[in-house]
Amino acid sequence: MPSLGRVLLISDDLLFRSQLEVAIHRGGGTLLAGSDAQTEADTVFVDLNRDSGHRLGAIALLREQRSKVRIVAFCHHAEKQLREAAMRAGADSCVTNGALQTAALRLAGLRVPLAGG
Repeated sequence: MPSLGRVLLISDDLLFRSQLEVAIHRGGGTLLAGSDAQTEADTVFVDLNRDSGHRLGAIALLREQRSKVRIVAFCHHAEKQLREAAMRAGADSCVTNGALQTAALRLAGLRVPLAGG
C-alpha cells in the first residue's frame, strides 16, 4: 500500500480525528496540525456536518490556491444536495460519514463487519 502522505482533517469531531490518525499512521502517513497544515497537506478531509457553509468556502479557497491537493468532503448520507455543493466547490469526492469512518477503521486494522452481514 502506498503511503497516505500528509493529511489534514478539518473537523470538530475528536473521536473521528483519533480514528483517522491511527489509520493514517498505519498507512505510513502523517496527520497534520498547525497553521502551515493547509499548504503542506497532500490530502484534505473536510467535515461538512457542522458549519457547512464556511467549510464549502474553505474547499473553494483551497482548490483555488492548491489545484493539485486531493480534497475529500464527508457528511450525513441524507445530505445529497450538500454533497453536490461540495463537488461544485472543488472537492474531488464527497462521501458519507459511515463510508469514511469504515474505511478509516479498516485502514487502522480493525475488523468492521460488512453491511447486511
